[in-house]
Amino acid sequence: MFRVVLVGALLAVVPTTASEAPEWAVAVFPSGTEFTLEIAATPQERMVGYMFREEVGKNEGMLFLFEATERHGIWMKNCRVPLDIIWLDEQFRVLEIVADAQPCPADGACPSMEPMVAARYVLEIAGGRAAEEKLARGDVLIIHSDPAL
Repeated sequence: MFRVVLVGALLAVVPTTASEAPEWAVAVFPSGTEFTLEIAATPQERMVGYMFREEVGKNEGMLFLFEATERHGIWMKNCRVPLDIIWLDEQFRVLEIVADAQPCPADGACPSMEPMVAARYVLEIAGGRAAEEKLARGDVLIIHSDPAL
């Protein structure tokens, strides 16, 4: 029963094209905590991400949807707050976490962070929240679209 519900929830978020992607979703962490997620489905949305934002709420995040499973690099250019960067597979299983990634200096180099393995999705949340939620490699998030958002 649980697997059927989970698959249905996943299919509601994963679009066949970027124009079909919802603007918002909800992620339920293994702890039971719910995060409201902005969806970054287009190349432009993924490039901008959290640039120039002054804060990320405690239970907020951004889910980057990619068309293919690859080693998707993430950078912190023009970010103003530390972020936890979480790479996920097709089942929203945590593959890798970069905890408390710091913004790049305004006048310095801004290297891309790449996971050791290919991933389908990337989730960014406020720096330190993954540790607070005791999120670990192998954990599975439940992510679904929420029409109330």
